[in-house]
Amino acid sequence: MKFKKKQRGFTLVEVLVSVSLFIMAIIALSQVYISVIRSERIAYVLLNSENNIRNGLEIMARSIRIGKEFEILSDNKELCFDYYIEEDWEKYCYRFNNDTLERSHGSGPYMSMLDPSLEVKYGRFYNKGGSSNSQSVIIIVLEVSTSIKQQEYLFNLQTAVTPRSLGEAI
Repeated sequence: MKFKKKQRGFTLVEVLVSVSLFIMAIIALSQVYISVIRSERIAYVLLNSENNIRNGLEIMARSIRIGKEFEILSDNKELCFDYYIEEDWEKYCYRFNNDTLERSHGSGPYMSMLDPSLEVKYGRFYNKGGSSNSQSVIIIVLEVSTSIKQQEYLFNLQTAVTPRSLGEAI
């Protein structure tokens, strides 16, 4: 009497089906992974852009707080004032020009304060108050855009800065 051993294993069709399912699952997971990585890169660039804008506004706000005798020129696109630095008052100016925010101090040239990838779409300065017995408030309104992978992202910011002095000399 001969006994036939039952062979255990998978048929070719079963192996092909399981490998095909495994490959489809790997492709789907890799697409999700690639999408997450791309989104993370975009978020990182947007975070850097926002930090650059906020840094520029903070530098401007610090100098305005110490300033006096504010003048708003050029259809509210330029702000000039006296700034106390190195034991002397020096003229500081900020302006929105050619899609960027620029700063000048003393008799020096205007220099851009923002990253070149950022474009100022709208920027204005406003001076509220400032009578002989009250402080003025400088309001800065700013709309900046940046493009990432042919997609435009807008940042809308507004801040109010109150100078520390009523205009008296330090």
